[in-house]
Amino acid sequence: MGRMSTLPELPSALAKSPHFQIERVRRHTKDEVERTLAKQDSTMREFWILTCVDGEPMSQRQLSELLLIDASDMVRIIDSLEKHGWVTRERDPDDRRRQIVAATKKGSKALTKLAEDVANAESRALEASSNKQLKSLKKLSQALEGED
Repeated sequence: MGRMSTLPELPSALAKSPHFQIERVRRHTKDEVERTLAKQDSTMREFWILTCVDGEPMSQRQLSELLLIDASDMVRIIDSLEKHGWVTRERDPDDRRRQIVAATKKGSKALTKLAEDVANAESRALEASSNKQLKSLKKLSQALEGED
């Protein structure tokens, strides 16, 4: 049997599913952002953490809870950020069990470039998504905003 050169059409139940469309756009956007950050030897989760601690230092535990990152993964990610020279990690003088993570000047400078790269990657990913997908997402986000 020869290989099919075109993709079959998406079943309408999936095409109309907000969850499916959100997942498609999310995956495409994540892939584009991860590729972009990899060029800077960074990752999405490193970017998230650096963004959180740039304005104000936070404990590892706060970061884990805020970003929904497992504590053991958090240690590894912060190790990598320290190797870059983008953050420092110090014991909290008020509670020796707590580790406080803060952005360095080098980290803040790196974040400026990374944030610009991420914004461009997100724009590229969203432009590549179909208008139909984006209209569905826009309707959904407006509905969610209305629930507040």
